[in-house]
Amino acid sequence: MSVFVPIALIGMTILVFNSRHISISLKIGMLVLSLLLVWFFGWLIVTMRKKTKSNVTKITVDKNGINYYNDIELIKTLNYDDLKIRPQNEKYDVFLSELGEDGPFIVNFYVLDSESGRLLRKYPVFDSDAVITNSNQLTAHFVTGILYFRPDLKIEPGVLNLYQWNGLKIKCRTSNFP
Repeated sequence: MSVFVPIALIGMTILVFNSRHISISLKIGMLVLSLLLVWFFGWLIVTMRKKTKSNVTKITVDKNGINYYNDIELIKTLNYDDLKIRPQNEKYDVFLSELGEDGPFIVNFYVLDSESGRLLRKYPVFDSDAVITNSNQLTAHFVTGILYFRPDLKIEPGVLNLYQWNGLKIKCRTSNFP
């Protein structure tokens, strides 16, 4: 639509200007309208492209939490200290949610929203400009970090089963990356 509408407007404007039965004021009005609509659709395309870019090119998990980098610097970090204890109506602090009957399973946890001050349910986000092929391993290492650095949080047994937690050794069941 964003390509078809401006092309159709330009075509209609050319047809209007070639007609001899239309007054000059109507021709100028059609030209202004066409230019405004072409500018609007161009602005819309540029704005949509800017919003869809995440600028994240690298994601790491370390002793602090999940770190998001662009080509130059660290953009943001989700620290283990940012994780909060569950609300009264929940059983676990770290748990799985299922998006369908057979998965995929997503690790969920609670964080405090800085703007509203409310407790929000979140999950690790792996949106990036580059392909993140080891998101299961990153999540497994994040869960390991929760076990080491936040022993006060109660983790659902399904989370540990999904990532086959064996004491000090952790493997990701769905990934064969080193």
